[in-house]
Amino acid sequence: PDACLYTLGLNTRWGPMADVHVRRAVQAAIDRQQMVNLAYEGGTVPLVLPFSTFGGLEPYRELVADLVEKYKPDNPDPALVVSEMEAAGYQKDSEGFWAKDGERLTPEFHCACWLGPMGPVIEKQLRDAGFDVTVKLVTTTCDPFFETVRTGQADMWIIVHCGSSREPWGTLQHYHSKFNSPEQGQINNYVWANSQYSNPEYDALIDQLDGIPPSPTDSRYTDLVRQCIEIYLRDVIEITMSEERHVRVYNYHYWKGWPNAEDPYVAPYALWASIMLALLRIEPTGAA
Repeated sequence: PDACLYTLGLNTRWGPMADVHVRRAVQAAIDRQQMVNLAYEGGTVPLVLPFSTFGGLEPYRELVADLVEKYKPDNPDPALVVSEMEAAGYQKDSEGFWAKDGERLTPEFHCACWLGPMGPVIEKQLRDAGFDVTVKLVTTTCDPFFETVRTGQADMWIIVHCGSSREPWGTLQHYHSKFNSPEQGQINNYVWANSQYSNPEYDALIDQLDGIPPSPTDSRYTDLVRQCIEIYLRDVIEITMSEERHVRVYNYHYWKGWPNAEDPYVAPYALWASIMLALLRIEPTGAA
């Protein structure tokens, strides 16, 4: 785990995903366990909260377990898709896709360059639920993806959301409107804050959290966290699907001293600066 979560991002400000009923319908179309099984061969775990499985966050997961039970975000349900889409004014056309006022819903759907395994799985789940989507994936560079997503011109996207590792504020703050794009087509203020969510009630909660030291035993802090999570689940600000996990295999033939289960002196992912600690510690084995 690296405190990043596989996420289906939703543009809550512009386009069809600005309707909370559509966002709820999209969530009801997603089968997280199937995605984990097919995209990553069961190598990670389904998640519904924007928290990593890092141990420091466990008390907060327990704190909001009743809210997860209340909203049931991990509940693939074709009937719920239908009821939410009908509440948004959509009906299925002759080909079985959602349409409104004679126009088929065709969301702009993108996938980050290194997350390709999820693209076909989520696309198939959405199409089976009546969403006429085709995932757009550029594998050679992520520049087009981030330009489209960060400027509010995508409707949906597959991304990692990196944030909290010890307490919830690190991720929850990213749904504050201060990070939003000034206008559609203009870049937002933070790479992981792409939902364009705007809710004065939520902003006020985050502003209060900013001034309180995090603690799972301080009711001032935990009450605010619970209120934030309730809004997150109720409004489907984004859809947390699973946890990003890295598999690193080291060859001990020429070099020894790599981090491992017996000596986990540093997180072993090469994408973090901490890999330098491993490079400074390994020693040659003397093998030819």
